[in-house]
Amino acid sequence: MDTATGSTREPRTGDGAGLDVAFTDLFDETFEAMKRLAFLLGADDPENIAQESFVRLHARWHTLASPDLALPYLRRTVVNLSRSRLRHLRVVRRAPRERHRDAASAEALVLAGQDHHRLREVLAALPARQRQVLVLRYWLDLDQNAIAETLGIAVGTVKATASHALANLRKAWPDGEDADA
Repeated sequence: MDTATGSTREPRTGDGAGLDVAFTDLFDETFEAMKRLAFLLGADDPENIAQESFVRLHARWHTLASPDLALPYLRRTVVNLSRSRLRHLRVVRRAPRERHRDAASAEALVLAGQDHHRLREVLAALPARQRQVLVLRYWLDLDQNAIAETLGIAVGTVKATASHALANLRKAWPDGEDADA
């Protein structure tokens, strides 16, 4: 059994055209959302993260036990690739090299420039797990079970992490300040 996809079947071959249409529809409906998810999780290259997630889903598309598993698989892939990218960036930043300016992409500037810059800074200051839980809960509007499945943690851990994250956000962004982001 493939634990990532829940499949116990051999790849399907007879319905290729229908699968291609379903994959294309999923891409059209969710690519922007997956790109924004990667951005909110702190990835510096959200479009590449989203694209790579779809490439990986496409490679496994024929092994999915159900089309309903495609979106959770895609979200989990975006989360995991964003984590990997952030780990890579931490290692690169620790390496002694000549200093250079971090030039943000035009896309990152546009997304951040929509008066969400401050919120992104506050989210970035949170521990990674807390940031992931908040983004999945309040941006993707996932329930606790879906968050637990996406992150591979227990539902109780999701509840506790969300509570701690919200408390940390309240400390970083107290009432009375401009909070329209």
